[in-house]
Amino acid sequence: MNRVSFRQRIFGVVAAAVIPLAIMSAVALYAAYEHQQEQAERSGLDVARALSVAVDGELRRTISVLQVLDDALEVENENLASFHEHAKRVRATHPNWRAVVLFDADGNTILDSEVPFGERGPAVVERESLEQAVRTQQPVVGYLAKGPNGRYAFPVRVPVMRGNTVRYVLTAVLDPDAILSVLRMQRVPEEWIVAVADAKGVRVARTRSSGESVGTPYSPTLVEMMRNGDEGKGVTRSSEGDPVFTAYTHSRETAWYTAVGLPTAVVDGGARRSFVTWGGGIVLSLLTGVAVALLLARSVTEPMAALRDSAIATRDGKPFEQPSSAIREIHDVAAALAESSQARTRLLESEQAARSAAENANRAKDEFLAMLGHELRNPLGAISNASSILQSPNLPPESAARARGVISRQVGHLTRLMDDLLDVGRALMGKIQLRRQPCDLAALVGQSVATLRSAGRFRDHRLVEEYHPVWVDCDPIRADQIVSNLLVNAVKYTPAAGGIRVSVAREGNYAVLRVADDGIGLAPELGARVFDLFVQGERALDRSQGGLGIGLTLVRRLAEMHGGGVSVHSEGPGRGSEFTVRLPATQAPENAAAPVAREAPGPSRHVLVVEDNVDACDTLRALLEIHGHRVDTANDGATGLALALATQPEVVLLDVGLPGMDGYEVARRIRASPGIRRPMLIAITGYGTPEDRQRALEAGFDAHTTKPVEYSTLASLLANAAIPAA
Repeated sequence: MNRVSFRQRIFGVVAAAVIPLAIMSAVALYAAYEHQQEQAERSGLDVARALSVAVDGELRRTISVLQVLDDALEVENENLASFHEHAKRVRATHPNWRAVVLFDADGNTILDSEVPFGERGPAVVERESLEQAVRTQQPVVGYLAKGPNGRYAFPVRVPVMRGNTVRYVLTAVLDPDAILSVLRMQRVPEEWIVAVADAKGVRVARTRSSGESVGTPYSPTLVEMMRNGDEGKGVTRSSEGDPVFTAYTHSRETAWYTAVGLPTAVVDGGARRSFVTWGGGIVLSLLTGVAVALLLARSVTEPMAALRDSAIATRDGKPFEQPSSAIREIHDVAAALAESSQARTRLLESEQAARSAAENANRAKDEFLAMLGHELRNPLGAISNASSILQSPNLPPESAARARGVISRQVGHLTRLMDDLLDVGRALMGKIQLRRQPCDLAALVGQSVATLRSAGRFRDHRLVEEYHPVWVDCDPIRADQIVSNLLVNAVKYTPAAGGIRVSVAREGNYAVLRVADDGIGLAPELGARVFDLFVQGERALDRSQGGLGIGLTLVRRLAEMHGGGVSVHSEGPGRGSEFTVRLPATQAPENAAAPVAREAPGPSRHVLVVEDNVDACDTLRALLEIHGHRVDTANDGATGLALALATQPEVVLLDVGLPGMDGYEVARRIRASPGIRRPMLIAITGYGTPEDRQRALEAGFDAHTTKPVEYSTLASLLANAAIPAA
């Protein structure tokens, strides 16, 4: 048989422990790198969509201004001289507008804000969009083109109807910097490249090399990728030839394209650092293992060699010299050999004594091997633990922290925008149902302020609070919406270091909430319509706070639904604003000061989750299991029904929009199945109107919740679920 040294065996053990670790770590790092690439592409698509919405919003605002000019032209009975002056004033308030031009339906110039009235302005430059506006009788965003002055611009056209005929086409000629300003206001990270192109794919604005890029097409690789549909993502090359992770979207409203790109070097740089760290860790592990192996091997091989030499010496009649060793087994073997050597002289006197000494020596050898294995397993256990720790796929802290923040913010932002849009729509149609209860308005306002403060909304402002208890009969959730919208509005329109004052007091038969600020104030004409839908204050070039102009509309409608109202007062631009909400005051209930008992944690439940979105299903399952519940899952209605009948869960969390068999049908079949325990059915859906809730209850659901569902809501439902027997 082939014999190897003890040192070689130790080195083999170290290699067997480190090499699989190195391979698994490399695989994990590569998977993390691919995840970073995929996340960069997904983030790019989200950014492209958001920027497309912002660009569409800017173009929509331009169309709105032109439509107001159209109304002014009709009000002035088509007094073109007066309208010419009006157009000049509007043009002066929009720095990125080149001109306001009125054409007739044939494209002849009627008047131009940049040319004295009565003189004929330049002929139409880009006729295709003008003809489209006349043909469709709808506003049109035109194409980028060079004007007579050799500078690029694009038109936004609104047909002026008289009866059923287009009489004029009112046009705003915009500088491409108008779109570039919108892109810069979105605060996209500097490493991202953003480019917006018109419906023909000609670039109107680009955040990098903006001057040279206007009027040029997208890079050929991006143009090729854009043939796949209205949205897409992948790796392309920028106009400078750099590889980039690219995402684009095509607006259905304006037909313009928005594309964003992140240089692959940004992602690859992090991957390189991770691989360098990985390589250093593996080398360090190998060096450490080799060093430990050398020390361990030396502590064994050196006294073993001394034992061998001493044993050979005794053959020649020399006295046995016992080597020194810190290893107990080697020391014991050496002692046994010494004893054996001493007994050699008495070999002739007693064969039995010699045989006994040999047996003792043999047992000592076995013990030595056993203990040697034991001592080897101790350091091997430490190496095994270290390998388990190093297998954790830990990302660099800064990369993990940055990813977790955009998401939270756009989702949270998108969730808030979605909730506000749905609420204002329901409010305007009278479909909101108030759940009134006695509330101390001062306490409710204080809670709203505390929530916004914890979110950092007041970190750049001075906040003064003054609360006097006053009770109202209100829906606390809707009242919180009133307070939050007014406070967010005050923060939005108050410069940093400005002051915001919040007070609650009783005045006569009303509870009065006042939110005042020393911000940009309101012009008289804006104050008269600030509560109208989609109306917002002028913010010049700074629109970093965003907003859809629906918050104050929702405030007014909710206040009116509570039997009150809201008003605003401002001394004028730059002199702040004060919003006042009046709600009918009531008497404090007798148990107003009664403490609220804290609910004890609910019991563990057997829960079935039926959700076709795999990610949502898996995360909900993990969340429920963390809180001690036993969870089964299914991703379609048929499988969910079969599991419900087979396992008989206590609670079924059931998505309504399932493929094949929808959630309503699953609920009806569960309720119709005899001989099983009746589970609690909870609908989890994105549809949240009262009609949707009623439909769910009619299908057999016990509760109806809308996505995203907070766990506190689920916990309350699970804790209070009454589960009857079969």
